[in-house]
Amino acid sequence: MKIMMVKSAAGISREDGASTKRFMAGEEYTATEAWEKKVLAGFVKSGLANEIGGNAAVPETKAKKAATKKTAKKT
Repeated sequence: MKIMMVKSAAGISREDGASTKRFMAGEEYTATEAWEKKVLAGFVKSGLANEIGGNAAVPETKAKKAATKKTAKKT
């Protein structure tokens, strides 16, 4: 999994969580181990990063239309 950070955020840098590091906006990060993939997926899910690469899922950006009531015309 490969991501590009949109906003800077803090995250764990070791599997046991004993140390943290700052993931900077505009930087690319690649996960090789399962725990790293979970950390990076959390950033994507919370909107702090975008997944990049050939098979990245495209997020739905089209807003849903609000339902409107139909009223009869008065004559």
